[in-house]
Amino acid sequence: MSKLRRAIGDYLEAFKSFSPNARRFLAGMFLLGIGANQISLLFSLYLKRLEYTEAGIGAMLSTRALGSAVIALPASLLAARFDPRRLLPTAAVLAAVAYASQSLSTAGAAIAASVFLAGAMSTVFQVSAGPFFMRNSGERERMHLFSLNGALSMGTGLVGSLLGGGLKDGLVALGSGELFAYRAGLLVGAGFVLASVAPFSRIEPVPIDGRVPATRLRRLEGIDVWLWIKLIFPGFLVGMGAGLTIPYLNLYFKNVFGMSDSAIGAAVAAGQIATFAGMAAGPAIAKRLGKPRAVFITQALSVPLILVLGWVRALPLALLAYLARQVLMNMSTPIQENFSLELVPPERQSLMNAVKMLSWTGSWTIAARISGELIYRGGFATSFALTASLYALSTVCYRAFFLSKAAKAGSA
Repeated sequence: MSKLRRAIGDYLEAFKSFSPNARRFLAGMFLLGIGANQISLLFSLYLKRLEYTEAGIGAMLSTRALGSAVIALPASLLAARFDPRRLLPTAAVLAAVAYASQSLSTAGAAIAASVFLAGAMSTVFQVSAGPFFMRNSGERERMHLFSLNGALSMGTGLVGSLLGGGLKDGLVALGSGELFAYRAGLLVGAGFVLASVAPFSRIEPVPIDGRVPATRLRRLEGIDVWLWIKLIFPGFLVGMGAGLTIPYLNLYFKNVFGMSDSAIGAAVAAGQIATFAGMAAGPAIAKRLGKPRAVFITQALSVPLILVLGWVRALPLALLAYLARQVLMNMSTPIQENFSLELVPPERQSLMNAVKMLSWTGSWTIAARISGELIYRGGFATSFALTASLYALSTVCYRAFFLSKAAKAGSA
């Protein structure tokens, strides 16, 4: 209990130090996250109701990831050059329009175009977050800010998942048609995304020390290519592993265990609660173990849990494995992001974020497209096994790239 009180006290002290800009960004991400997570829960189930196969759903989900991959590098340039007061609200409006369009469209091409735009706009926020936090925080509270942002995304997943599943099943219980209920839930999610415009538009511009305008090539001069490979490649493997299974978890619970949409929403919400707690504990774990070791241990412990999901057909065990995996695998995300940005100079942080995002979403796109066909033809076991293998390889690489070097330096 004393450790818990100390951790809560650390967060309260850090929160007092958060700049107004950081608080406004978190408020915008809170609203954006509720809407996006509500849509994430319902959209693949909605496509299933429209009689898409798992392969067709995979193709549609990979279109979203393709949008993210295509926009990642341009988004890093936009984040570095444009006032966030204009960039973030504009991205939020376009994302809301895309989400509404994919909910109302019936033609496959129109849905795919909307999904592509939604994926592209979501990347603007992801690429902007890390450099924004580096510019709008001090060293003392920065790790807490990264972790709280990650934990907040999990908290919004809780609200969005419960709201989405509950709203859809509630409307059906009241006599609405299932397609109408799905579309209503998706449109409410789009409304939350649109509401994020308010806090984002209140962000004040912050000058970046040492920026030299119109020098694109200078950002590439002196880059330690091997360091960048070490920072990016493990994430590439994780992205590929995630793309094989994560987009299909709601279908996994529905197809394998026959769960209702509201029950799936509750399961996803429980996973978000567990992950919220894990991410919130991130700074204390990173402080105790060091950032690289914390990433290595949490990822390594998650690998056998993925195998449990692939082969166990008992719902209680599957739910326990799912919850534990959510905590461990996602706990390391803000630690890894902070660690990566600490190793590159400020003028390259947007580029680093963009390249990491491009690598992750690119591998995710390929994997999601392949996995839809795998699941359609042979079920979920093969995809879970491949995910576990890729996560394990990423963990081994991370240890080889950072922990062995740190150990040698420490013993020298």
